[in-house]
Amino acid sequence: MQLYRAKFVLPIATPPIEDGVVAVERGRVAATGRTADFSGPFTDLGECALLPGFINAHCHLDYTDMAGEVPMRGSFTEWLADITALRRAWSAPQFAVSACNGLIGASRSGTTTLCDIAATPANLGLVAAAPMRVLSCLELIDVAGQTIDDSQWACFAGLSPHAPFTASAALYEKAHTFCRKRRRIFTTHLAESLDERAMFEEARGALYERLRALGRPMSDCGHGSSVELLDRLGVLRGALVAHANCVSDDDIVRLAQAKAIVVHCPSSHRFFGHPPFPLERLRAAGVPVCLGTDSAASGATLDMRDEMRQFGAAFPAVRPGDALAMATVAAAAALKRPGVTGTLAPGARADMIAAAVERNPRDLPEAAVMSRGAVWLNMVNGKAVHRED
Repeated sequence: MQLYRAKFVLPIATPPIEDGVVAVERGRVAATGRTADFSGPFTDLGECALLPGFINAHCHLDYTDMAGEVPMRGSFTEWLADITALRRAWSAPQFAVSACNGLIGASRSGTTTLCDIAATPANLGLVAAAPMRVLSCLELIDVAGQTIDDSQWACFAGLSPHAPFTASAALYEKAHTFCRKRRRIFTTHLAESLDERAMFEEARGALYERLRALGRPMSDCGHGSSVELLDRLGVLRGALVAHANCVSDDDIVRLAQAKAIVVHCPSSHRFFGHPPFPLERLRAAGVPVCLGTDSAASGATLDMRDEMRQFGAAFPAVRPGDALAMATVAAAAALKRPGVTGTLAPGARADMIAAAVERNPRDLPEAAVMSRGAVWLNMVNGKAVHRED
C-alpha cells in the first residue's frame, strides 16, 4: 500500500481533509484520512491539494493543433464550412500529432479521463495506448447519403452521430440501438446554435440553405426543434448531449423525461457567442449538467480549470465546489463510470492530481479551480502519467 500525504485532500464526495492522506492499493483508493490515522512511510506531496483528476466529458483531441486556425468570422454555419475545409486539407500524420498534443496538454493540466469524439478512426490505437483514461466515441456523419461502415464500431467506447443536421434518422437509430445493447456511450451535438434552431423549427437560414445545396434531404425541417426530432426517433433516452444552448422549455422537458445528460462547454459557448446557457432551467427540470472543453479549434485550451473558471464567471451564484463536482463526480456518472473515477472514495480508481494552492485558502475548491500551470502530479490507476520536477 502506498500512502500519499498532502496539505489538503479534497475527495469531492466528502468534506476536505487538512493534513490528509490517500492510501492507494492495486491502483485503487483504499482509504482517506488525516496523517495521524496512518503509519508511514508517506510520499509527501507537500503544500498542495490532492483531489480527483478532472473528467472532460466532451472534447475533440484530433483538432488540438487547429487552435487559432478557424476564426469565428460570421455565423456558426460559416465556421462549420471553414473547419470542414481544414479537415479535408489535413493529413493523417497531422491528426495524429494533434491528438498527441491534446493528450499532453490535458494531462499536464490535471485531466485523467476524456470523452473524445474521434473524427479520425485511425487515431484509435494512439489514444488507446495513452496512459490516461480515454473513452473514444466514433463520430458518424452521413449528411448527403454517405455509406457508413459499422465494422469498427465495437472497437470504440461509444458512438457519436455528429448532429441532427449531419446524421440521418436511420443512422441515429442504428447507433443508439448498438450503444444501448452493448452499454456504450451514446453522445451527440444537439441544439448547439441559432442556425440549427432556424433550420429545424422554421426550415430557413444559413445552415438550412448550405445543407440543402449539399443534397441533404430537408423533409425533417419545419416540424419542430432538433430535440423534438431526436425524441420522436427514440434516441434521446440516456443520451449524452453536447451543448443544448438553444432549447425551449418543451425541449428541456423532453431531455428530462429521456434522462439525457447535458455537457456544457463554456469556452466554446463564448467563442461562438451563443445565447446564455440555460443552466437554471435545465437544473430545475432535473437534467444533469457536467462540463467539457469541446475543441481547441473553438477556443478551448483542454484545461478543465479554464472551463470551470469561465463557468463561474457566467454563473457567479454557483459555488466553485459545484463546478468542481461537474468536472469530476457528475462527469463520471455521465460517462457511465460512477464510483469508478471522479472521486477519492474507497474502491474508486486512484485517478488523482496534486495541484498547487495557497497556504491557507478561504475556499479550498475555489483554490483548486483557480490553480494555474501544470499540476504537480497526475496519476491514473495509481501510476504517475505526469510529474513536475
